[in-house]
Amino acid sequence: MCIGEALDIREAGDHVQYNVNSLRGSLAGLSAEQVGKVVIAYEPVWAIGTGRVASAADAQEVCAAIRAELAQIANADVAGSVRVLYGGSANAKNVGEIVAQEDVDGALVGGASLDGEQFAQMSAIAAGGPLL
Repeated sequence: MCIGEALDIREAGDHVQYNVNSLRGSLAGLSAEQVGKVVIAYEPVWAIGTGRVASAADAQEVCAAIRAELAQIANADVAGSVRVLYGGSANAKNVGEIVAQEDVDGALVGGASLDGEQFAQMSAIAAGGPLL
């Protein structure tokens, strides 16, 4: 599932609570086992296809809040095992710093995946391997 805020919500400083509320609503009624099978992508709407990207610290802030909410919704084990990705203008220049964050498990790559060379480079960076 994918959650993310519009620019006005971010600028108002309500982005963390907005995303937590979105997560809560999307997972309502699911068992802990079902929640454990979900992959969550944090993709700020204002960053989709714009070339603007959240800083690594911003991505970590929201992804950490997502993980904390997962612990409340399900339990700590589920929160630790669910894959939480960052999407939103991720590219070869920024993916390494973003996926190095404690609560970011990978990247949801959109437009950058259309360039095979860039996507291969991003994959290598995210996997911690050598650049191609």
